[in-house]
Amino acid sequence: MKKLQKLLFLSILVVLVASCSPIMQPPLEPLDTNTSKTAGQKYVPKVDNFVVLLDASLSMNENGRNDFLVARDLVGQINQEIPTDLSYNAGLRSIGHNSYQSENGTDLLYGITSYNRSDFHDGLNKIKYVGGPTPMVEALQAVADDLKSASGKSAVIVISDGLNIDDAPAAAEQLKNQLGESICIYTISIGHENNGAGQDMMKQLATIGQCGFATTDADLSDSASMASFVNNVFITAAPVIVKAPPVDSDGDGVMDVVDNCPNTPEGAPVNDVGCSLDSDGDGVFNYNDQCPGTPDGVSVDVYGCPTKLTLDINFGHDSTKVGPEFDSEIAKAAQCIKDYPGNTVVIEGHTDSTGSAAYNQALSQQRADAVKTRLIEKFDIKESRLISKGFGESKPLADNKSTGGRELNRRVEVACGATK
Repeated sequence: MKKLQKLLFLSILVVLVASCSPIMQPPLEPLDTNTSKTAGQKYVPKVDNFVVLLDASLSMNENGRNDFLVARDLVGQINQEIPTDLSYNAGLRSIGHNSYQSENGTDLLYGITSYNRSDFHDGLNKIKYVGGPTPMVEALQAVADDLKSASGKSAVIVISDGLNIDDAPAAAEQLKNQLGESICIYTISIGHENNGAGQDMMKQLATIGQCGFATTDADLSDSASMASFVNNVFITAAPVIVKAPPVDSDGDGVMDVVDNCPNTPEGAPVNDVGCSLDSDGDGVFNYNDQCPGTPDGVSVDVYGCPTKLTLDINFGHDSTKVGPEFDSEIAKAAQCIKDYPGNTVVIEGHTDSTGSAAYNQALSQQRADAVKTRLIEKFDIKESRLISKGFGESKPLADNKSTGGRELNRRVEVACGATK
């Protein structure tokens, strides 16, 4: 009889122990990796960091209702809805759980790290056993430690039935005091049908955050409401960048943004990129070039005029003759030409003002041609390097009213590249 009683006692004990063992929560549905939400270029992150606090205490799974699964599913929907083209730092914490899960009051299931939707989903799936008290204070204090080194703005999302957390407002006040304006608190109440007190407590926590809000699982029961919740917490419109009007600092008609030469003189003609023009390519810009149209290759001075060698050839009145007695002068020109082998040389003829301008123009051309011929025939200078040009009486060196002045004006100058 005693043996039978002992067996009966052991059987009852096994049943009692088995009935006290926590039931493992069913696994999450697999993450939908085929769909994802993107915010687009018009939006930016509203926060830099977020932490989700998920209540897994006993009150979330009693009286025949498993509110934990409702709460866990809501976190999964939030995770699915967060835009994948924006960057965040994220964390996921439990608020209580059965001792089979952990001896800690709160566990960091994910983060704090760069947000990854798949890894966050895996963290959410780590809560296997629900039970125990609701250590909301401990969880909020842990969040303060999680975010103490974080930069930028942070969101704390609390998902709970709000029961057995009468001391939570003081902890929320402490969290707000520690992190200040950088933190906002959002709450989602679970099991609200017969839970007015818990819902009021959750509203109080959100109010303490000053910049968050409270809602319920019923309010987030459809996809549009969930999308609106995520938008309000996680994204905001990108700032409108007002472009400054184009500026033309140097007033050359070319805006600074494309002006490669931003300090051209006022009124100077420029090209499409704001650089001064050098039409004859002599290295002197048009606005400073006193001798526009200089032949290519001719050495010029700072005013764009050919550097010249004046030959001491005393042309008689109305004369173009260049006799052998002037070869020593022409030899100077020949040597100068050879010293600048890359230059094209201009031979300039000039007259005094005696006679008509037309006649003097022709006479000056003949004088220039005569020196050119002498350079070719006597000094073996290639004709291809020489240009003869008459200027008539247009460029006098001296006063034509005197005999000496007129003699100086009857001259030939060779723009060979010499400075004197």
